[in-house]
Amino acid sequence: MHRMTVALLPIDSPVLPEGRKELRMVTPGQSRVVAEHFRERLPLAVCVQRDDQQDLPCYPFGSLINILDFHQLDDGCLSLVIEGVHRFKVSKAWAAADGVWMGEGIIKSNWPALPMPGQFELLSEALVKLFEVRPELGELYANPHLDDACWVGQRWLEILPLLEQDAQELISAPDCRRTLNYVMSLILEPEVSS
Repeated sequence: MHRMTVALLPIDSPVLPEGRKELRMVTPGQSRVVAEHFRERLPLAVCVQRDDQQDLPCYPFGSLINILDFHQLDDGCLSLVIEGVHRFKVSKAWAAADGVWMGEGIIKSNWPALPMPGQFELLSEALVKLFEVRPELGELYANPHLDDACWVGQRWLEILPLLEQDAQELISAPDCRRTLNYVMSLILEPEVSS
């Protein structure tokens, strides 16, 4: 396994392979690593930030990303549209002089594509409905892969407000099957009456 050094961008919810999100770069250090990404091919990784006092500023499973688009905002901040490329596991981290987190870790295999099993088609249908209700999510995907169970499962992990420990356990799995079962159980679970 090849270890690599990356600039870490701790965020509030995961971005997984083929997932997209808009981020605001608000500090000079963040702008620096974006420039180094383009100029020197510095790898960038997003990971979910931690508030507890741990060795890492974020949970270990995240994604290496590409920047699809960027523009300067009226307030001087840089807006990025990013896309997850590879699962990445952070093993150690340190702060650079300008406060940006750097990390070391390994690329993990992405989940293999899987045709959507019939019993889980409801997850694709529900995702379409969610994209209609929340167009800011749906408009990030010109061509959603609703027939790929892996793609659909990863989008649900990015959207659902899960406990991060639960999300990390699902993200670390070798494929999407546990995620499909978990999300389906959340959708089909009858409401508990009080």
